[in-house]
Amino acid sequence: LKAPVVVQLALPPCLPRPPSGLPKAMKLQKRLAAEIKKCGRGRIWLDPNESNEISMANSRFNIRKLIKDGLIIRKAVKMHSRSRVRKNLEAKRKGRHTGIG
Repeated sequence: LKAPVVVQLALPPCLPRPPSGLPKAMKLQKRLAAEIKKCGRGRIWLDPNESNEISMANSRFNIRKLIKDGLIIRKAVKMHSRSRVRKNLEAKRKGRHTGIG
């Protein structure tokens, strides 16, 4: 009888988790700005060049001041383009895209 051969696999070392985008200090400011501007947190833009000044603001009053100064902005709503739909409808009028499946 032969002894079983044990092969050990070398696993790569665990990689650090990528950053979530915002420093922890800016989370409160984004939430407060979203409540003040009456929109979601995703629509709020914080000026990355002024992150030190924004992270110091810890009250609604300070956030309102930063909004007035233009360091915090509410982004515009993204539009859904219908150009692809129009192109597809034109092709359907010519008889394309009418098969099964």
